[in-house]
Amino acid sequence: MSRGAQLLASLVLAVFGVLMAALAMEVGVRALHLVPARFWQYDELLGTRLIPDKEGWWTQEEHEFRVPVRINSLGYRDFERSVDKPVGKKRVLLIGDSHVEALQVPLEKALGPQLEARLSERGLGVEVFSAGVSGYGTAGEYLFFRERGRDLDADLVLLAFYPGNDVKNNGALLEKALKPVYGDEGELLRIDSGKPRKGKRSLLSRSAAYTYLRKLILTRQPALAQLLVDLGLMKKAAIRAADAPEGVPLDYWVYADPPPAEWADAWARTEGLLDRFRDAVAASGAKFALTVVTSRDHLYPESWRALGEAYPRLKQGTWNLDGPTARIMEWCRSRGVACLSLLGHFQDERDAGAPRLHFVHDGHWTADGHALAAKVAATFIVNESLL
Repeated sequence: MSRGAQLLASLVLAVFGVLMAALAMEVGVRALHLVPARFWQYDELLGTRLIPDKEGWWTQEEHEFRVPVRINSLGYRDFERSVDKPVGKKRVLLIGDSHVEALQVPLEKALGPQLEARLSERGLGVEVFSAGVSGYGTAGEYLFFRERGRDLDADLVLLAFYPGNDVKNNGALLEKALKPVYGDEGELLRIDSGKPRKGKRSLLSRSAAYTYLRKLILTRQPALAQLLVDLGLMKKAAIRAADAPEGVPLDYWVYADPPPAEWADAWARTEGLLDRFRDAVAASGAKFALTVVTSRDHLYPESWRALGEAYPRLKQGTWNLDGPTARIMEWCRSRGVACLSLLGHFQDERDAGAPRLHFVHDGHWTADGHALAAKVAATFIVNESLL
């Protein structure tokens, strides 16, 4: 065999080896579900919504969970439901963000199904209809109810309020991804997430192995990511600097005491939205109640200390971790709205040596956190005669 033929054969074998290795990695990443599926699509009114009948797996870099997920035919992360309320049953419409969506745990262990089971144990014929979507704040949740949720004929609307980012989500000066658009009179018009993507995705962007490796480089090897950008092998936009005004991640400014001007505006928007939400629910003939969701960094002191090490500015200034929950509870008292703060119950469980109630890295509730929230919420609903 001539030298040229030998070189060609070696090149073919090398290319074949690379292709086989890439194929093996692609198969492995998909088989192990190392890349989360995308369950959301553009919505011209709400900015985003869940894709009906979408199936896939949800995970994150630290692999604290790997959960099979199916969105039902109506576009909710719930069991199959009918728009029409079941005959002879009361209906609780549970509205919230990613804590209600609960992709981090199997569906049967999420707040909605757990709450339905707890209420059934008490002899109540109740269906809990879960309508949670990642990224929604009070603005998106109110708009959802006003335009679509009232058709579900709920007897009780239970809003899960998360101080950790709901206030920011409601501020047009703060929210970036799902920005609320208000009219001249302060009325909420829509949620803006930009224009929907058009055109087909490239072959590379559809590769699970490429997506996985790219994510690992961006999150764990920032120096390598910068080198790839400098070499023109990665777009500069891929490296997103953390939004950290004055050295503090944006979300944590909700704890500032007193709040900066843009946060004062977001709080005013939030309380105005809650007023409108309460009135819209009352006009539909249902009762309105609110539960305040806990935060990992509030519940676990070591999480807050770790943030202080990562962002030294947090060790300065005045931060009141109890402030946002206290303000929401005061809104409830002043409006006569039944309101449940989960914090004290979660603290008691933590102090009693319970397993983790929030994931260490992801921050959302674990299955134990959902179970505790459902148990406490069921008692709250019964004691307040909300059904």
